Amino acid sequence: MTDRPGARPDSGADRALLLTFDDRHVREWAAAAPLFTSYGARVTFFICEPDRLDRDEVRLLRRLADDGHTIGCHGLRHERAPEFVAAHGAGAYLDQEVVPALDGLRRLGFPSRNFAYPCSARDESTDRLLLTLFERLRGGVPVDRRADPTLAAELHVPAGDISSRRVLLGCSVDSGRGTVAYEDDLTGVDAALRRTAEHGGATTLYAHSVAYAHEANHEANHVTPARLEKLLALADGMSLPCVGFDELP
Repeated sequence: MTDRPGARPDSGADRALLLTFDDRHVREWAAAAPLFTSYGARVTFFICEPDRLDRDEVRLLRRLADDGHTIGCHGLRHERAPEFVAAHGAGAYLDQEVVPALDGLRRLGFPSRNFAYPCSARDESTDRLLLTLFERLRGGVPVDRRADPTLAAELHVPAGDISSRRVLLGCSVDSGRGTVAYEDDLTGVDAALRRTAEHGGATTLYAHSVAYAHEANHEANHVTPARLEKLLALADGMSLPCVGFDELP
C-alpha cells in the first residue's frame, strides 16, 4: 500500500494500470472509494443511462470526480454498437445512443472524453465513427482469455504507443454475476500487469459493480472487494500507478 492514504502516482508516469468500471453502479463505487484512496488509485467510471441517475447518485459521482477519478461515456441504453449500426445506420447510432448520453453527462457536469463499448462489441467502422467524438475508446477481449498467459501481449500497450493508441483493449476482472462465480484464474491479467511494470506502458482492465458475491441484491456483473484489493495491492507492489483515462497523454 502507498506510504500515506490518498497518495497519488505521477500522472506523467511511463507505466500505468487503467482500471475501469462500467454501467451505473454509483453507490457501490462510492462505497469502494476509501479502498481506491488507500492505494492512491484513480480509476475510470464509464456511465450508461445518465438520464436515470437519481439525485444522490449524481452527488456521489461528482464526489468521485472531485477525488480525481475519470467519468466516461458508455452509451444511453447500453446498445451493442455494430448490431445497432447494422440495423439502423451509423447516423441513428450517434443520434439515438451516443450523443444523448454524451449530452446527458455534460448537463450533469461530466464532459466525457472517452467511451467504453457496451459488451466490448466493436469493429473498425464503429471505431472510426466514435473517434470523431471521443479521444479514446475501450474495447475488450473475451473473458475466457484472462487465464491465458499470452494475453499479456494483447493487453499491454508499450509506453511509446500510448499517446497514439486510441482504442485500448481491456479484460474483465469481474468475480461473478449474482450467485454465479466466474473462473478465478487471472494468470493472463497478472502477466499483463507484470509486463507493464517491467517494460512500461499501460494495461487496461474492467469490472462492473463492486459487491460481495453472496449478496443477492447484486445480480449484475461484479468484482468482490477482496479481488479488487488484491489487484490494487499487486499493482502497488510493482510500483504500477493506477490512473484514469483522462490522465493519458
